[in-house]
Order: sequence, then C-alpha cells, then structure tokens
Amino acid sequence: MWRSISSSSTISLIFLLPYIVLLSVDLFGTNLRANDIPKPVQKACDFSTVQDFCNNIFRNDSRAQWAITKFNLEDITIKLAYSNYTKIARKVLTITSDETNLKFRRIYRYCLHQYLLLRSDLENLIHVLHLQGDLDQAAQNASSHLFTCMGYFTQFSNIPNPFAHDNENLVYFFELIRDIYFAPL
Repeated sequence: MWRSISSSSTISLIFLLPYIVLLSVDLFGTNLRANDIPKPVQKACDFSTVQDFCNNIFRNDSRAQWAITKFNLEDITIKLAYSNYTKIARKVLTITSDETNLKFRRIYRYCLHQYLLLRSDLENLIHVLHLQGDLDQAAQNASSHLFTCMGYFTQFSNIPNPFAHDNENLVYFFELIRDIYFAPL
C-alpha cells in the first residue's frame, strides 16, 4: 500500500516536473523582457546627460517598450513631464495655501506663479513636437520658470524650499527632452 501511494506520487511528480520547469523558465524570461530597454531608448539614454534619470523613467513606463522613433521618445517624455508637473503643481498650491508664515507664503506664491506659467510652456512643448519645431528652445523656455522659482530661495536663503527636489526632477525632464531632440537616433 505504501509503495503504490509513493510510486503514484513519484509518477505524478515526474509528469509535473517538466511543466514546473517550463513555467519557471517562462516567468524568468518574462521578467527579463520586462526589464529590457528597447535600442532607441537605450541609445537616447546613453546620449543623455541625465542617464540614470532617463533609464529610470523609461524602465518604469510601459509605453517605452513600444518607442521605436525619436518622436515616440520625445512624446513619452513630454507626457511624463506633464504628469509629473501636475502632481508638483498641486503640491505647490497646497503648501502655499496652508502656509501661515507670511514671508514664506510670499515666496511660495512667487513659485506658484512660475508653476502656473510653466503649464502653458508644457502645452507648447506638445505643439512644438507635433509641428516638428525646436524642442530645445521650447524646453529651455519651460525650465526657465523652474530656475526662477529656485532663484527665489537663493535670494531668501532663510526660507525652506519644499519644492527643491521636485524642481530638480522637472529640470531633468526638460534636459532629457533636449537630449533626445539632439540624439542621433
């Protein structure tokens, strides 16, 4: 009796083992493919001055797997920048509205104003891309608002900058847009 149960289990295991191995290999292959970066994306990131940032955003965006042209990469990057902008703009508005210190609030309002101006420049980037215009100049125009916001905190160094990291990330997006624009893809 023990032998029949044991031999039955052994036979079942022998039949199931190839399927388990195949399933494991396929899952491993799927994971490798999910982390694989398409050649145009890799070329753009290798060319970029913000390589780690580039690799990180494209590795975490499913649309990058389908990016085969420079236009695709620029479009994805602009959309990611715009999405990032909307989150940061909400944060700037919330911090500005909640601030009770009048000196801090004044500087935060100045930055909020720059973020409101930045929105139209981001929308302009989309139009410039579709009209095959100068993305370099459009990205520089957009980033100027961030540098202005950063400048306020340089002038008033006693005021904490709750937007410093966010401004830096958006500057990286604009730098990446410029880099892709100039990349030989």
